[in-house]
Amino acid sequence: MIKLINSSVRQGSAALLIVAVLFLLAEPAISLSATTATSQFTISQTITSEVSFSTPASNVILSPSLGGITGGTSDGGTQVIVQTNDHLGYTMTLTASSSLGMIGNASSTNYIPAYATSSSFAADFNFNVPTNRAYFGYTVEATTTSDLATLFKDNGTNTCGTGSNDTAGACWVGATSTPLTIINRNYQTPASGATTTLKFRVKIMPNPSPVIPDDTYVATTTLTATVN
Repeated sequence: MIKLINSSVRQGSAALLIVAVLFLLAEPAISLSATTATSQFTISQTITSEVSFSTPASNVILSPSLGGITGGTSDGGTQVIVQTNDHLGYTMTLTASSSLGMIGNASSTNYIPAYATSSSFAADFNFNVPTNRAYFGYTVEATTTSDLATLFKDNGTNTCGTGSNDTAGACWVGATSTPLTIINRNYQTPASGATTTLKFRVKIMPNPSPVIPDDTYVATTTLTATVN
């Protein structure tokens, strides 16, 4: 009996010893698992692109008044400032309500013809009006010359649609009811925006044909800025 008890004690002690050893071996792993944990995540915020006219175009009154027989040259202009945060920039188009030119208030059959360029694919460096004709046209200038559509850039001498210059008072076209791209900027504007200057001109040669009746002539024009 005593031998049986001793054997049981030894077996029990051995079992306890094994359990103790296993616990000691497992305990560091349990300890590490309990004191180190990670949870990774991200925070995102979507910023949408915007474009606006911080300074819209104002109405233009060409000056001086002109005689319908003796003729002359009349000029005027306006500036717009566009802001955008779009990293690809924006495009701006100009669209006239009529391709005829400036329309008379008293009679819609009266009009000052839209400027006709010497080539349908290019602007004219100078504002050229044939004998006995009258034209209404415009040109575009930009504080950042690279913003200008190629049509309004020039080579610095007498040719438009080429080069990288923005010669003041050069590169004239006629307004049409088909939207014409005048600005194409390929990056965002500064906080102060990007400035574009629009210049308009009417030139009437003496004794124009067709006759320009006395009237007040208006060209309704729309500028549209769209992010790229």
